Amino acid sequence: MATFIAGKAFRAPIVAPEVAVQETAATSFADLVRMMAEGIADAQMALDRSAATMVTELAETRVDIIPSITETVAADGSITFQQGKPQSVSLLELGVKPTFYQFSQATVEVSMDLKLVEQINEDGTRKTGSLGLFADTSNIRFERKLNRDVSVHSKITATLVPVPAPLRLEVPRRSVTG
Repeated sequence: MATFIAGKAFRAPIVAPEVAVQETAATSFADLVRMMAEGIADAQMALDRSAATMVTELAETRVDIIPSITETVAADGSITFQQGKPQSVSLLELGVKPTFYQFSQATVEVSMDLKLVEQINEDGTRKTGSLGLFADTSNIRFERKLNRDVSVHSKITATLVPVPAPLRLEVPRRSVTG
C-alpha cells in the first residue's frame, strides 16, 4: 500500500503507525543484523528511485531559451541586438542533473545482553545446528525501571555521500560552427 504525499508515492512503512505492536524481549542477533542490512538496502533503493524519478522530471520539463544574441555596433557607435529563434529544451539538456547519493556508513548502537541459546526438541534434547546468539533487552529495561544505574541508549547513524551520476546520463556534447 502506498501513501500519496503532494503527488509523490512513497513506499508503505514496514509497520504502519496505526498498527498495534508488541515489544519482543529477545531476537536472534543474526536477525537483528539482517534487519539492519535490509533496512539500509531498502533506503538505498528509495534513494535510487528518487534520483531516477528526478531524471524523468528534468527530461520532461521544457523551457524556452534564446540560443544566441548578435550584437552589432554601427559606424556611428549605436548598438543593436538581434536574438536567435527561441528553442525548447529540457532541463536535462541544459545540464541540470539530480544528485545521486549512497550510504557510505551506517551504525546502529543498542544496549543489550547477548546470550548463547539452543533450541530444544520436545524430548528435551538439543536440536542439531540450533545454537545461536540472541540479543535481549528485557533485563536492561528491568534494571532501569528499578532506578538502578544502568546506562541504556540506542543510536542510529547513517552517512550519505553524493556520488557521480551514471555514465550514460552524461551526454557527450560538441559544438559546431556553421
